[in-house]
Amino acid sequence: MPNNHLQNIENEGPTRIAFCITDLDAGGAEWALYHIVTRLDKSLWAPHVYCLSPPGELVPKLEEHGIPVTCYGAKNPRDLRVFSWLTKELRKFQPVIVQGFLFHGNIVSRIAGYRAGVPIRIAGHRVAEREKKWHLRVDRLTKRFVQHHVCVSDGVADFVTTKLKLKPEAVSVIHNGIDPNQKADSPNRLRGELGLDPKTEIILAVGRLHEQKGFHFLLEAFAEVAANWPLVHLVIAGEGPERQNLEAQVRSLGLEQRVTLAGYRCDVPELMAEADLFVLSSIWEGMPNVVLQAMLSGVPVIATSVEGVAELIQDGQTGRIIKPADSNELRKAMEELLADLALRLQLANCAQHIVVNEFTIDEMVQGYGSLYQNLLQASAGS
Repeated sequence: MPNNHLQNIENEGPTRIAFCITDLDAGGAEWALYHIVTRLDKSLWAPHVYCLSPPGELVPKLEEHGIPVTCYGAKNPRDLRVFSWLTKELRKFQPVIVQGFLFHGNIVSRIAGYRAGVPIRIAGHRVAEREKKWHLRVDRLTKRFVQHHVCVSDGVADFVTTKLKLKPEAVSVIHNGIDPNQKADSPNRLRGELGLDPKTEIILAVGRLHEQKGFHFLLEAFAEVAANWPLVHLVIAGEGPERQNLEAQVRSLGLEQRVTLAGYRCDVPELMAEADLFVLSSIWEGMPNVVLQAMLSGVPVIATSVEGVAELIQDGQTGRIIKPADSNELRKAMEELLADLALRLQLANCAQHIVVNEFTIDEMVQGYGSLYQNLLQASAGS
């Protein structure tokens, strides 16, 4: 493709960069996009966000920062008109870079970007997709339209490099980040809300109620923990398609008084602040933001050895890492930490130090800014 947009770019002011995402509801990828576009150096970059779905709750937050947002409003993922729409929008905006987020945002942005003549097209990979095999097939078929792939963890990078047969130099890793100054508001109310004894210890899990998160293994493990620890309560915060199955499992295990499926919560930092132990029981991931949040909150973490976890946690030093889909190993780890308060405090303090120094939003944004600059320079020189 011709690099007309790159000619005399240093004389045109901030470089136009387009971000395309599937939706702008408040999820992990959406918040990452929000922080990137609102914190990029505006003397260097002029971002514009394109959303394939109807406007989500992050749209006004982006606009408050002066970030232009254009939403197509697709209500059906099979609406192919979105390709023509984005192609037209990109021709109008004439960005030098287009960055995709999430599967549909990636596919639409790379094809529309190619058709619109955008010189640099970047795919963003946030998970090792082990469920929807057709996603990988479409990714393979369209990878020729992408110059670079950015992944949230080494695990995801290894996965996409292998599955898509990518050259290592076409893949970068930029870890998720978290705001180290984030504070919980009004903690110490969850036990009262749930009618629990004030001495009850809370094990917390957070995530979409989906098979990926391995919550049925967590419930199996907790059933044995509950039998030995009468003042321990499990709270699972999140909503999703597995709710009915998980509710049935809770009943079959006789855990109705020991487990709360709390639904979607907008106060996760407050829940973290009250938890005594956090568990990530996922079967696959990308770079779990909830683990970053737990580490920042000073709650000890048990996590399965899925993508991204080994980059956050050192087993026995900043948390405990266990095998995925192993309820017995999960039970042992929970009982080990419940029995040893000193160990919990040690793990939590070390983990908090790591997050504050290595996994901040500023580090993440600097990583993206450097990547864009490097790709821009490489493209201009080619």
